Order: sequence, then structure tokens, then C-alpha cells
Amino acid sequence: MVKRWVARYGKDETEKLLMANNSKPSMALRVNNLVSSKEELIILLNSVDLKFTESKLFDEFIRLNNLTNIADWEYFQKGYFTIQDESTGIPVKLLDAQPGMRVLDLCAAPRGKTAFIADEMKNEGEIIALDRFESRLKILQKNLSRLKASIVKAVAIDGLEYNDEELFDRVLVDAPCSGLGTLTKKPDLKWKKDLGDIRKIVNMQYELLKKGASNLKVGGVIVYSTCTTEPEENIEIVKKFLAEHKNFKLVDASTVVSGNLVDENGCVQTLPHVHNIDGSFAAKIQRVE
Repeated sequence: MVKRWVARYGKDETEKLLMANNSKPSMALRVNNLVSSKEELIILLNSVDLKFTESKLFDEFIRLNNLTNIADWEYFQKGYFTIQDESTGIPVKLLDAQPGMRVLDLCAAPRGKTAFIADEMKNEGEIIALDRFESRLKILQKNLSRLKASIVKAVAIDGLEYNDEELFDRVLVDAPCSGLGTLTKKPDLKWKKDLGDIRKIVNMQYELLKKGASNLKVGGVIVYSTCTTEPEENIEIVKKFLAEHKNFKLVDASTVVSGNLVDENGCVQTLPHVHNIDGSFAAKIQRVE
């Protein structure tokens, strides 16, 4: 993998990336506006002398200055916030799900994006959240319950096998991936992943994007996202899809998120040593006819 990164980024940038991947992970909190507010959470953090920095990316996020066992805090249990990297907010913001919409989360469990979408929708509308494993859905449902996200219907099914008579306003395909953007939090991945793993997964990623798109209304938006930095899993998937589906177009992500997160293709590509968050990718695609 290092040889690939040197070829892509150059030696100096790769050294910075490797140093970032080996650094101590950060901890970010997402305020759950279904239960609390940023102002209230800040007061509570100050009351227990927890030092923090407000996110430069999204108002909903607060970064703790030190790692702490904050999941034991009563306000975590009450659903005032959740522990979530700022990078996970990017595909949710690109999705732009509004109250009353119908949303499909094709690869939901056990991640935190589903609850954030419900928050953005103010618990008004419907989210269908899919995962093939019941055990993962149980984790998701427990988290949704804690965060009071009541508009989510969890369905145990492989996303590639899901069919619905009614189309969706929004579709999120947060695809299973190599996870190479999350090495600070999952350092063991560096010993487990190689190019062969990427080659095995790209076909499934592409099929998931196609499946999600087939469930989208005309005028609707689909967001394809991963937590990896590898182009085979990211922009190459998107380019292939757009070449084969002329009724879809790429929407420039800089119309939604900060331009320093957006690459030359109009997609989000974050890098730990550049943006100080997990490496991730997200593309916003609209069905135009």
C-alpha cells in the first residue's frame, strides 16, 4: 500500500500520511438535536471540565481535546450526543434529506449516519435502513433508540436483494470498503489489507451503487460514500456509473461542503494528514430523468 501512496501522493506527502495514520486517534461528538442542542451540550461539557474544540466543518460536531470514556456519562445514555468522526457527517450533508422525505440507507448498520439523517429530517418522514446481519441491526436499533430517532424502519436484508414499489427521494450508499481511511482508529487494518482485498470488493461496491440508483426518484439524490482513500473504490466507481447511466449527473460537492474538502472531480476526498479527520470519499449524484 505504501508504494501505491508514494506513486499517488509523492514521498513527502506519503510520509505525512503515514505519520497521521500512526498518531493517537481523536474523538469527536455529534450533538443530537432530537434531544438536546449544541449550546446545552457545551454547558454540560464545561460543567464537568471536559476540554473541547468546536468543529471547523459542521456545527453539529465538537472535538474533545483528550480521549475519555465519555460513553459512561449519563448524557450519552440519555442521547444528548453520539461519538462520531466528523468525516461521517459529509455524506449526510451531501444527501440533504429534508423533513417529510423518504430515504433509503442501503448499508446502514451499525454506523451512525442513519441517526444523523433522522436528526437532519427532524424525525419527520421515513428512513428504510438495510443490513444483511440481524446482529448488526440490533446494534443500530439500540443506538437509534438511545438517540430517539423514531422514523427509521430497519430491515434485515442484503441491499442487493431489496426491492420497493415506491421510489425514494434520497438514497445513501455508504458502501463496505477496505477502510484504509480509518487507520488511526483501526491500526490492525494495515496488516490485513492489500491490493487483492480492494479488487475483491469493487464489484460489490459498483452493484450497490447501481441498486441504490434504481430505487431513486427522478430529481432525487444518491450519495455514494466510503471510508477509504483508494481510487478504485471511489472515483473510479463513480465514473463508471456515470458513463453507463446517462440519466444521472454528478453534483459538485463544493456547493454543500467546504471547498478544501473537494477534489478536482467535484467529489469529497479527505485525508488524515490534510484535514485532520478520517480519510473518506463522497459523491453526490442526481437522477435527472
